[in-house]
Amino acid sequence: MAALERLKDPQANALEHLRSRQRKLTEEIARLRRLAEVAQRAIEIQRTGASLTPQERFEVFGEITFDLSYATQAELRWAHTRGQREAMARATAHTKEDWSRLMGEAAAWRAELLAAFDEAEPSHGEWAMDLAEEHRLHISRWFTSCPPDMHRRIADEFVADPRAFALVVPPSQQRPGLAAYTCRAVHANAARHDGGWTDPQEDDR
Repeated sequence: MAALERLKDPQANALEHLRSRQRKLTEEIARLRRLAEVAQRAIEIQRTGASLTPQERFEVFGEITFDLSYATQAELRWAHTRGQREAMARATAHTKEDWSRLMGEAAAWRAELLAAFDEAEPSHGEWAMDLAEEHRLHISRWFTSCPPDMHRRIADEFVADPRAFALVVPPSQQRPGLAAYTCRAVHANAARHDGGWTDPQEDDR
């Protein structure tokens, strides 16, 4: 009966519509505020060592650049996790010297990954799995604790989103199939940690 009365009362219908509209606008405002906060945190990482000249920044980061759109999307996706919060906080706190050491380690690891791939090392081979383990420990050392399950999710992003893999291997150094190869190596290493790894016989490529 009450619903029928509301249908007959234009003022009640208008008020209900306005309230619904207000709720949606409030939700949208809250969402945009979260986006703004996330973007600001991503900008803080992008501007780490803001006093550096462009040449100095290139010396530290080389071709590896932070994609702001990807950083923002990743933060929104994983903002509820402790690991993401810790990684953002630690990345923001890194000094120029920290970044230089971090990127030096990453470059050495990347060169070895490319060598393993170019020499047709199977992704389930010891060399590739050891490289995957080095990458996992690198994340733990510089950003946040990275257990095997978390490393699997990170590696899956390498295949799902080219922007994620570009943070590890710049496009100029990538080869067709390298992202998938790295992902498989991470999964093989995670299985080795779990005690469920077996040496597959099929062609890895």
